Amino acid sequence: MTAAVGAGVLVASQSSSAKDKLLWNQVPLPVKETLFDISFDPSKPDHGWLVGAKGTFLETFDGGLNWITRSFTSLDEDEEINYRFEVASLLDNEGWIIGKPSIMLHTRDGGKQFERIPLSPKLPGDPCSIKATGAGKAEMITTQGAVYTTVNGGLNWKAQVKETIDATLNRVSSSGTSGASFFTGKIANQVRQTASHP
Repeated sequence: MTAAVGAGVLVASQSSSAKDKLLWNQVPLPVKETLFDISFDPSKPDHGWLVGAKGTFLETFDGGLNWITRSFTSLDEDEEINYRFEVASLLDNEGWIIGKPSIMLHTRDGGKQFERIPLSPKLPGDPCSIKATGAGKAEMITTQGAVYTTVNGGLNWKAQVKETIDATLNRVSSSGTSGASFFTGKIANQVRQTASHP
């Protein structure tokens, strides 16, 4: 299944058995807020999440035909509406959600319970992308291009690059002269080198 998200509407496609053509259908949603991301669990393709503005968190157990509104037990109701959840990643019941203001939520049970992962004030930039990679494992990218991985559910994070894009482009030389380079835009994707098999 593939999907596109927007304000209060989801358009989903599934291949038809007759000619393997994609059929697009509009799916009604229980919210009208702007949606930012959708994630389905590859090991359980009927289970997925939609996240968006004003604390929007929707869940499906039937491949996206029906969506239910969810809330986080780790956030109180008044606090939750202040967040814009922008990225969700779900793999083998391990799930991660990040949003703004800077927040990271993690689940090990497919979303029944979430814990809030504290973010270090020393983190270069805010989390802007996260990818579940296995049990307790994830890769995170920040707005300044820092890349971190965890293998213990977010208790500890290990830097994967020596310095961020911001630090590289705005470094002051030993002579006191700073470079003229600058960076604008948003870091949003992970690109992984895959091992080649003989």
